[in-house]
Amino acid sequence: MDPVTTGALVAAVNAAVSGAGGEAGRRALDSFGTLVRRVLRRGEGEPAGEPEPGGPDPVAIPYDDAARLRQLADLLVERARQDPEFGRDLAAWMREHGETAGEAGAVHNSIGGNARITGPVVQGRDFQGPISFG
Repeated sequence: MDPVTTGALVAAVNAAVSGAGGEAGRRALDSFGTLVRRVLRRGEGEPAGEPEPGGPDPVAIPYDDAARLRQLADLLVERARQDPEFGRDLAAWMREHGETAGEAGAVHNSIGGNARITGPVVQGRDFQGPISFG
């Protein structure tokens, strides 16, 4: 099994968040929240697991704060290194929800760091009709 990295986990969470408008996206985020609770509820004598039914969930996942999401991903990746069972579960979540959610409408256009562009560049997706310059 390939190790889970912070960057890959952040990308997978962002992919799941982008698909959150549908039922599959909501399930992905719910299952991610379950994984997060397993880590954040451990320690200090509190058992890992789900929140009390009907009670507030003190675990808030910072989907809209990139820096905090990266810190959370760092924590999860470290726990995955320490706990092989959690690592397998996290990798399985990424395979099931992160990658597939990101591929449905994903566009990955890029120009490398030292690239030297001397003419027009067109990047995009689903072009229809001719493209011309000049």
